[in-house]
Amino acid sequence: MAALGTRRRRRTLIAPMAVALVAGLAAAPTTASAAPAGVPHAPAGTPPTTSPGAGPAKITGPVPSAAKPGDPSHDYVFYSTPYDLKKAGYEEQEFFISGTATRYNPNPTADEQKQPATAIGTAPYTTRIVVRRPVRPSKSAGTAVVDWQNVTAGHDIDTEWGTSGDYFVRHGWTWIGASVQHVGVNGATSGATANLGLRQWSPKRYGALDVTAGGTVLDDSQSFDIFTQIAELAKGRGRQNPLADLGISEVYAGGASQSGRYLGIYYNTVQPLRHVYDGFLFALSDSSLPPRDGVGTKAMRVFTENDIYRGSGVPSQTVPDTSTLRTWEIAGASHVPAYATGTDAGDFRTTLGAIQDREFGPAPPTDCTNPGPSQVESWTVFHAAYDALDRWVRDDVAPRTAQPLAIIDPGPPANLARDANGIALGGIRLPDVEVPVGLNDGINSPASLDNPLSSFCVLYGTHRDFTAAQLGTLYYSDSDYRRQVDDDVRLLEDQHFVLPEDGHVFTDAARHRHV
Repeated sequence: MAALGTRRRRRTLIAPMAVALVAGLAAAPTTASAAPAGVPHAPAGTPPTTSPGAGPAKITGPVPSAAKPGDPSHDYVFYSTPYDLKKAGYEEQEFFISGTATRYNPNPTADEQKQPATAIGTAPYTTRIVVRRPVRPSKSAGTAVVDWQNVTAGHDIDTEWGTSGDYFVRHGWTWIGASVQHVGVNGATSGATANLGLRQWSPKRYGALDVTAGGTVLDDSQSFDIFTQIAELAKGRGRQNPLADLGISEVYAGGASQSGRYLGIYYNTVQPLRHVYDGFLFALSDSSLPPRDGVGTKAMRVFTENDIYRGSGVPSQTVPDTSTLRTWEIAGASHVPAYATGTDAGDFRTTLGAIQDREFGPAPPTDCTNPGPSQVESWTVFHAAYDALDRWVRDDVAPRTAQPLAIIDPGPPANLARDANGIALGGIRLPDVEVPVGLNDGINSPASLDNPLSSFCVLYGTHRDFTAAQLGTLYYSDSDYRRQVDDDVRLLEDQHFVLPEDGHVFTDAARHRHV
């Protein structure tokens, strides 16, 4: 992957803890527009509405699309994936779901998260789920991931599909994108990311969706129970449940950045009430109280160097591995990786690049101090993490314990031990850092704030190619470099931090690179 410049034509996402670190640089959306009550509009035909018998009271769909992705009518599935699902024997479906959600405190303190949540009321809701599933039920592995859609950019982003969609397809898993927060559905009304919600993006298709109870619930207290009901729907066997034929028995909760924070609260306070999820994968963030003992559900946390640099390595967030928890840290990787900001419209990983531009048009360029983002292929570790979580849940085979990054001072910002080339020591070490041809790290900042979105540069990390002189001190020849890559990949595969099906990505790249 070629080096990316400092000026990025991208919107991006940022975790709530990162907002605190760059307070005043970008306003976080806090309010949403209300939606009228009523039955969801069916944009192209009349899809059936049924009572699925588990989870939401009603489900409508599949909701047909009247246009192809990118059409200005916006009468298609928002963030429809460019992955060739048909070739893989998969399909993408969208459903509208409605019911009544129990509300829980969305901002509990760390002490309050040490016990199950107490209901604070109820709220009606109508929202959407996006399902990417095997066409033939016989190809279903009986496993689903419910992706808590990230909304910090002002709209839904299917982060877990962006890192691991190919893993899900290869293994027969079903992915369910869950739109549970008011910014993603109703839209923000202020700040740099205002008016990007589903209702604003396509009033015709999504105008009847509402998770704010007509504008009266704006704190996302409804989100947790909607998330619960979606898992119940996935596992349901009712005759009118359109997902019943998949035979789903294991459902994993996944989410990144700000979604990881909500999942952390869910794990600590709501999961103990129902235990509907069988495992959790927290990507890039979790709550102010790390996943606590006593819940009993297996969970994995996967952080990048950038997350540790910005505060995830402070003592209150550092907990030992247990019989139900593993934490992995990826050296050199950034919260926003280069592959997510790519410009290839056919690349399903470009959730903050080409796909976002397709839906909203190009954003003004951001101005970062360093070139970036980091080019570490962190998605390979997320594949391994989902695979490890599944083996842990199904077969009780615990994931490998990973060495943490070497922290001198947790900060934030953290001071990490580094080698002579500036590369962090410790952590999971992909060839991008163990056999480097450039500097990849988790450090960056805005060079200016002419564009308020440049505040998100703190998430990009840095990539700088090494000079010929630097490469000459590291490798005798191309064959020496390639041999070292092969050795590192074999080690990572033996440690189960990279899957054998993914290791070729590094060795293939090495064979086309000259040092």
